Amino acid sequence: MNYRNLIFLHIPKAAGTTLHPILERHYSKRNTFSFWEDVDRVVREFPQWPLEKRQQIRLLKGHMPFGLHQYLVGESRYITLLREPAERIVSHYFYVKRTPRHYLYQQVTEGNISLGEYVSSGITEELDNGQVRLLAGIDRSIPFGGLGTEHLELAKRNVEEHFAVAGLSERFDETLALMAIELGWNWIPYYQNLNVTEGKPRARQIDPSVLKIIERDNELDRQLYQWVATRFEEKLALHREEVSLRIGSLMRANKIYRPLNTLYGRVREAVHGA
Repeated sequence: MNYRNLIFLHIPKAAGTTLHPILERHYSKRNTFSFWEDVDRVVREFPQWPLEKRQQIRLLKGHMPFGLHQYLVGESRYITLLREPAERIVSHYFYVKRTPRHYLYQQVTEGNISLGEYVSSGITEELDNGQVRLLAGIDRSIPFGGLGTEHLELAKRNVEEHFAVAGLSERFDETLALMAIELGWNWIPYYQNLNVTEGKPRARQIDPSVLKIIERDNELDRQLYQWVATRFEEKLALHREEVSLRIGSLMRANKIYRPLNTLYGRVREAVHGA
């Protein structure tokens, strides 16, 4: 596949944090830009950045909506991971509760907001078909409850035309293998799971009335997820043997990498206290 720039559209709570360091090992810091803080402002300002600054970027990644490829120099391809919508929303709530830097943390914790109150509050558009919003390039520009099937179709069209791989967080290794194949990686994308929300219930374990609200508000995300899952299976079928070989290499590399990474983390904590 011919491309100059790789764009990782990171859908919140869909295993994206684990993918960032994988990509960073292959791209230099000077050619990488990540959206971490004050994302809305940076996305608005990005088109006005000097050409020489945008031209330097070869890897663009973070919680930004689709569309920034048009401001980069040369051909760009996107990658992303989607997650089953109800599981993503439940994880989102528990992540907010344990993350002081999150923009909703204070509101949720000081108000002692329950999961049921959270999903029924309209507190953020991220809980209203957030995956369709990002892949359609809409993000929060349309109010809660304002999306329609036309936005779902736009998200699908963007995936078909611009994404090398739209994978599934629940099938991370297979997604990595497909990315390696489709993007021509000649390196093994070994990894360690990062930013996993511990101690949260599964969607099927929560109050059925709360689950019903999540499903109602994320029906377009459900349809998008099912469509992507079908497309994902079709891609796997085309590369079944090579996917299997690459997963084998990945598993062997992980056996070496993960213990070393754990040791590194302990040494870093001992030296720096963090």
